[in-house]
Amino acid sequence: MTLRNLVVSLLLCVSLAACDSPEEKAQAHYERGLELLAEGDTARARVEFRNALQEVNTLIEPRLELARLELEAGALRPAYREYLRVVEQDPENTEALVNLGQISFLTNSWETFDRYAPDAIAKAPDDPDARILALATRYREAVQAEDSPARSAIVAEAEAIEAERPDHEVIRRILLDGYLADLRFDDLLEQLDKAIAADPDERNYFNLKLQVLSQIGDEAGLEAQLREMVEIFPEDTAVQGNLLRYLVSREKIDEAEAFLRARVEAAPEGDDGAFVNLVQFLLQLRSPEVAMAELDSAVAARPEAYTLRALHASLRFDAGARDEAIADLEEIIASASATDEDGAAALPDADLENLRVTLANMLARNGNEVGARRLVEEILNTNPEVVGALKMQARWMIADDQTDEAVNAMRLALAKQERDFEAMTIMAEAYQRAGKQDLMMDFLALAAEASNNAPEQALRYAAALRADERHLQAETALISALRLQPDNIDLLSALGQVYLQIDDLSRVRQVVDALEKLEDPRAAGIASNFEIELIARDSSGRTVISRLRELVEEDGEGDSARIALIQAHMQSGEAQEALRLINDLIAENPENMTFVYFKGLAEAMAGEIEAATQTLTELVAQAPDADLAWIQLARMQSVSAGNDAVAETLDAGIAANPASPDLLWAKASLLQEQGDIDGAIDIYQQLYDTDSSSMIIANNLASLLATYREDDESLERARLIARRLNGTTIPALQDTYGWILFRTGDAEAALDYLEPAAEELPKDATVQFHLGVVYDALGRKSEALTQMRRAIQEVGPLGSAVLTDDINAYIADLEAAVAAQ
Repeated sequence: MTLRNLVVSLLLCVSLAACDSPEEKAQAHYERGLELLAEGDTARARVEFRNALQEVNTLIEPRLELARLELEAGALRPAYREYLRVVEQDPENTEALVNLGQISFLTNSWETFDRYAPDAIAKAPDDPDARILALATRYREAVQAEDSPARSAIVAEAEAIEAERPDHEVIRRILLDGYLADLRFDDLLEQLDKAIAADPDERNYFNLKLQVLSQIGDEAGLEAQLREMVEIFPEDTAVQGNLLRYLVSREKIDEAEAFLRARVEAAPEGDDGAFVNLVQFLLQLRSPEVAMAELDSAVAARPEAYTLRALHASLRFDAGARDEAIADLEEIIASASATDEDGAAALPDADLENLRVTLANMLARNGNEVGARRLVEEILNTNPEVVGALKMQARWMIADDQTDEAVNAMRLALAKQERDFEAMTIMAEAYQRAGKQDLMMDFLALAAEASNNAPEQALRYAAALRADERHLQAETALISALRLQPDNIDLLSALGQVYLQIDDLSRVRQVVDALEKLEDPRAAGIASNFEIELIARDSSGRTVISRLRELVEEDGEGDSARIALIQAHMQSGEAQEALRLINDLIAENPENMTFVYFKGLAEAMAGEIEAATQTLTELVAQAPDADLAWIQLARMQSVSAGNDAVAETLDAGIAANPASPDLLWAKASLLQEQGDIDGAIDIYQQLYDTDSSSMIIANNLASLLATYREDDESLERARLIARRLNGTTIPALQDTYGWILFRTGDAEAALDYLEPAAEELPKDATVQFHLGVVYDALGRKSEALTQMRRAIQEVGPLGSAVLTDDINAYIADLEAAVAAQ
């Protein structure tokens, strides 16, 4: 560079430094954004406002403009984030406060609503939107108070406001909810049509309309709406699945097949997705032979269609030819990956990646998890955004308790496919394992919504709601799914369980009637079980037995009612009568091992231990896979033969059933009783490796690690496993989690779990002892001494010597400490 050029460059740099401060750059971007906004170029305006904030992140004006653009585009969460940043910098900004209140109302974020809505109403009482926010506040209060007259009056106010503000989302939400609550279906449908016209991409409006049409029995309207949704959302497989489930549930199988064939005809050349859906439909609703014949014809016509050949391999895999199918798919991938002279592969990268994910799934299902993991790792090393591979990886991460990593993987997957309900479900599983129950529930709800209440997602969401004792919400989730598939046995069974939990026996009866109308053997069995439960709840003592006898006579050859009658006699202490019935049943059907098993139970209840032992010994000789019989035999031997015989029986049972969790569990319990804690931990670890999702296995493993191990690694392992117990209300699990919190350094938090556990389990010496230890650690000596005295009373003469010694040692130290005080 010449001297002259160097001088010019330096002068130019000085000049730019003088005029291009971050504030001036930000102002220039902001003004340019306003110009673009005036021209209607919102996309470029958004970029300019973001550029302004990159220069000076604390500017309010460009952030407000950005928030407005997001809100106008219906992007509520991004708008919420921007308005929140505004309020953090300017707590008096009424626009941001009002919009935060409105967004939180629309997204059911009630904690946020309660935080910002009152401030917005107070600071801007004359603002029209703030007044609507006040109306929304009153509406929510009326709903919470179950004040129907007040709610209806507020709906009338909202109707008056709608005349002036027809497109206001908060007013629309109040009207929709109010019309639904008051069963004003005509008004609700009219309002939904307005909502859909204003926001045709909002699925919730369509889903609610489906619900209303189903509730009023408008079958023609329901089918028309489903078909319209397929046209509006042509790429959404969940919407297509909804229509297909509806047609199949109404036994319109031919129409469903015609719909799929029309989709195949309309598909672009080379797009085999619609044909794959057709083959899967034929497989489920026609027969494997029909599906394979359709696929054979297609592959013969288009041998270069690698996706169809891969599907052919998948069907062979499912039919049992697993090794051959894997070999076929490996050959298909190799052929499709081969490049021509220009370096181009036969398939696009995305299609090749999907085939490799399919192969990884096959390997995993065939027991080669190492190979599957290696293949998934290779896929993600090449392209870290392959959704199918991310989902497989996330499931393994959850099984390995790497929940943060699993959440990050699913965030990436959902960024690529935002309505992937399987990814949402995996995200929920990760949050559940991490002990974040609220987030788990949120993602289960999102998965159910994204799948348009498909049975699998609705069942999973309902199960979580039931576990959280939110029975009415579980009912709503199941009914929403049943409206599109009213004959789904699993949905009906789950709904019946909900009604049993809330003791609504008349509705259980309705479920029984619906199941019986299906004329399906599995449905009939479930209906019979519900019938037995109804009898048990509606009667007592001799009446139960009498009604069960009637049911046996009606049930003919069915076993469930007969076994229930036997159990009723046993529960009434009538072991001999139970034995008489069982012997009659065995005489009729000597090959039925279930009857033989119950004979052993009845003999044990009658005090005939030797006879029970003999019956169960003969049973396991005839049916070595009857793992519960092995366990019951071990129990008999614990009374008559001692621990050596018990251990020998359990070992024999495990040899015959090496994967039986019940037998392994029984062996672990025996080892724990005998003081072989390391052996018990090894078995629980084996069970955990097989099924790390089991809450009870996780609890037992974590409890043993936290109670009997002192090293930091074991305590950290216990903490990691037990995270899912966060928030539990089950006393035994509360004890485990509270004790682990204490062992890992959080005694105050431990009390939140140990105190209710000790109250609910007053006879459990270990639980009382744990609470006493925590009181002592917190310096609450007097309470600790009282707790230890309770614990020693419950140990009893047959209790653990180690626990007894520990409690007595604490009592001596605490008595001295209290006396000194």
